Amino acid sequence: MPSKLYDCRTETYFNSKEEQLKERKRRDNVSQKIRYWLEPGGKMAEISSQETHRRIDEALAEIEDICDIEFIRVSDFRRARVRYFFRPQNQIPYGALGLAYRSKRYILMNSTRRIGLTQEIGERRVQTVAQHEMLHMLRWKHRTDDVAGQDELSIMDPYRLAKYFNRLDVYYLQKKFGKHRDRVNNETGAKGRKNRDGIPDRVFVPATLSKWGKQHRDDVAEGEILHDERDRLIAERDALVDPVARQQKQAEVLESLDKILAHNVKQVYSGAMWHAVNLYWTGTYGYRMDYYPPN
Repeated sequence: MPSKLYDCRTETYFNSKEEQLKERKRRDNVSQKIRYWLEPGGKMAEISSQETHRRIDEALAEIEDICDIEFIRVSDFRRARVRYFFRPQNQIPYGALGLAYRSKRYILMNSTRRIGLTQEIGERRVQTVAQHEMLHMLRWKHRTDDVAGQDELSIMDPYRLAKYFNRLDVYYLQKKFGKHRDRVNNETGAKGRKNRDGIPDRVFVPATLSKWGKQHRDDVAEGEILHDERDRLIAERDALVDPVARQQKQAEVLESLDKILAHNVKQVYSGAMWHAVNLYWTGTYGYRMDYYPPN
């Protein structure tokens, strides 16, 4: 039986336990920093190369927000641990949107298959595929059923595209790569145990929450404009003396009211969706409600 100080990678022995722990920490730090490369000019169908690269960068930044891992984009593909290439569908097995080849250190992204990337339904699909394949490169396997099918889709679902990570995804990411601990006061920047504020030094806002938060804020602003318009029409109506003119202006007031009532349904729906997403994530480590983000 080999000694506890034996290093199977180098087939040598450490001189001490401290040296072994120091080398283990160094290797862990290396594994937590992932250098990646994006093929210049490579793109998904329907969107430009610049937009494709922006969405992939955004996808990897979202993983950084959740757990203690760092993705570093490099311009030399030889320095990258993970390389993204873009190929037409007839060169990708099964016509998949993406495939990870861990032993060869690269990911193939489908450059010709149209999946509505310019529409609202497809605004997150590049991010989902990029995250799914990157986690394959980090030795993650497919997962199809979370909490007896009652949870949201996992980012690792092999058959359907999730909109974002679910709670188990976040739990496993933090378990594998570590959590963002509370070491600094987020407001003052002061360090030390006495200055901790009970909030992780890095918090994440789910993309689904950001989407509905922005939608609801836009709906509230639009509703205020509609109410101001109705108030203006009422003031103009009250200032009129001619009965015929008042009647015409009253018709405009009623039309404005119909617009407000129709808009209220939209505004209530976006607010309800935001609260539903917020309720889903409440209690998850690192999540913090951010309904009114700073400009």
